[in-house]
Amino acid sequence: MPNVFYLIAIIIGVSAQNIFKKPYTNKAGEKGVYWFSVALSIAALLFFVVTSKGLQFETGILPYAFGFAVTYTMATVFSVKAISCGPLSLTALFSSYSLMLPAFYGLIFLRVPIGVGFVPGIILLMISLILINKKSDDNKISFKWVIYVFLVFAGNGLCSVFQKIQQVKYDGAYKSEFMIAALGMVTIAMLVFALIDERKEISTFFKGGWYWAVLCGLMNGIVNLFVMILSGRMSVSL
Repeated sequence: MPNVFYLIAIIIGVSAQNIFKKPYTNKAGEKGVYWFSVALSIAALLFFVVTSKGLQFETGILPYAFGFAVTYTMATVFSVKAISCGPLSLTALFSSYSLMLPAFYGLIFLRVPIGVGFVPGIILLMISLILINKKSDDNKISFKWVIYVFLVFAGNGLCSVFQKIQQVKYDGAYKSEFMIAALGMVTIAMLVFALIDERKEISTFFKGGWYWAVLCGLMNGIVNLFVMILSGRMSVSL
């Protein structure tokens, strides 16, 4: 398939994840976030199990999978928390800015040359922040929201960096194995947190709409698969 197809699908998939999180947080707020993350990671894991064409695990991918799992968990948990207490538009925008981390990783560590559109692209990203920052009742932010968004920014960007490192190290191999190992770690960790901290909130999770987590997980699986496919075809900064 042409690269533009994957790019458009990634854009739609990332946006859909934020959209799917909002109805849940409208009903549940910040409650049941760990249960939401459990369902999301299981759905994403099953996506890679179903779409894989024969699995062949390599123990060398585990350190990269662990790094991805930690940062993926940060991004998943705190994006739900940020959307629950702040504007969806700004949360989604700052989450998108996190892609600058793998972009600069490619420029600095992989010696990826700066393309003609890179600098204008960064400038346009900065302008987008100014344009969307119109004050209104819908855009009220708090210190808690700022902390959540920063953690989303760091987690989302760094998990893409770990993903890129693994793909470069293994020349594009072990895509499904890497994601299954990482998402398995995420699922176990989130389940432990849910059982410890949210035992009484599982009913809130179901009432808030567990299916939103499943849909979000499927979109997350698609996005991560397509990102890894493109990592071998295109500049990481793009």
